[in-house]
Amino acid sequence: MAERILEVKDLHAYYGQSHVLQGISVSIHEAKCVALLGRNGVGKTTTFRTIAGLMAKASGSIMLNEQPLLGLPPHRIAQSGIVYVPSGRRAFARLTVMENLLLSVPRSIRDKKKALDEVLEVFPGLRERLNVAAGVLSGGQNQMLKMARALLVNPTFLLLDEPTEGLAPQVVYQVGEHIRTLLQRGVGVLLAEQNARFTLRLSDHLYVLNKGRITLERSGEHLVEDQEVLATLGL
Repeated sequence: MAERILEVKDLHAYYGQSHVLQGISVSIHEAKCVALLGRNGVGKTTTFRTIAGLMAKASGSIMLNEQPLLGLPPHRIAQSGIVYVPSGRRAFARLTVMENLLLSVPRSIRDKKKALDEVLEVFPGLRERLNVAAGVLSGGQNQMLKMARALLVNPTFLLLDEPTEGLAPQVVYQVGEHIRTLLQRGVGVLLAEQNARFTLRLSDHLYVLNKGRITLERSGEHLVEDQEVLATLGL
């Protein structure tokens, strides 16, 4: 089977009259981590929301293996294998971790226990918290829960928006290890981050955004040593 490729070309998006994305083009392959780096407000989240079908006013091209996605409703895009994991706490706070996970299991999956066990192998730290209300989880545990819920949908591509936001350094390291595990399982990751060094160590390809445009693009195993990248990011 051919490798699945998500390609975004000349993407424009608007909030009212505000032209937020101005010709974004990115591509991501299965089992690869592609990063969008930039400060708050440069268009990272808008890029994700547009790919996920959540922007009412957008133009350009979003293709999954040459099949057009732009204009499809969000649930159709999710069914295609593209799952958006937004920033912030998104769990149902009054429900337990187990209840939050069960809500994410697709109806088409008959063996829910097997699906949950497979996800808990990736996120073992959640197993001992299954009966705890999601609202009392730490920031790192909440991030793991969001990623676990996304993995239950059996995604091909994950759009991870600021997964390290507000986390302690040791927890940031754990999140990075979980992302590596997802890559090893064949999931492609499009990662939006402000934590540049964390992102450079994970990524196969990098795009730097500024004011809705891509200002730098790099590829390779040694991004963390690329002097132009480091200078652009102020590192």
